[in-house]
Amino acid sequence: MSDDITNDIVDPAKRVGRVLKRVRFDRDMTLDEAAELTGVSKTMLGQIERGSSSPTISILWKIAKGLRISLSNLLNEDELQYKAVNIEEDIQPVYDADKKMVLYDVFPFNPINGFEYFYIKLLPHTVHPAEAHRDSMEEYIVVTQGTLSLTVDNKTYILKAPACISFMPNVPHIYANDGDDVVVFQNIMKY
Repeated sequence: MSDDITNDIVDPAKRVGRVLKRVRFDRDMTLDEAAELTGVSKTMLGQIERGSSSPTISILWKIAKGLRISLSNLLNEDELQYKAVNIEEDIQPVYDADKKMVLYDVFPFNPINGFEYFYIKLLPHTVHPAEAHRDSMEEYIVVTQGTLSLTVDNKTYILKAPACISFMPNVPHIYANDGDDVVVFQNIMKY
């Protein structure tokens, strides 16, 4: 295994940085232009490209949305697609700003099948607002542990495991864990 690949497994910030830089260069885009499209500062984008900053889930979504790429493109780990893995041990998670939402990119976006699959943990008493995903056609949630409170279009759904729901993610929505136990859910984004 090369040093770059070994370092990527330990530090996904370097991998995300290389992907961001490659996308920007492929599009002949400056950091200023990328910052304008994504709403993420030029300084932060530069730090991410250098691998000196570990972006939060919210920042990754802003970058993906602004550059019109899937979140999986930023987190892509090709060699994990073709072997059995332990999600929590073998896949490097990303976190929200306060580290109360943990996201594992289990099956990165593939244009042939048109979806990406995330394994997500919400720690107790966590609220995570999500911006509208204009590039997604449908979002599927399967709660496998705990009780998830999902608010979509000002309507709240209480999903006690085992439970599921699908919805159009083109409006802001909120994932919440109001309880004292960890909530685990799978999230499938269909494009």
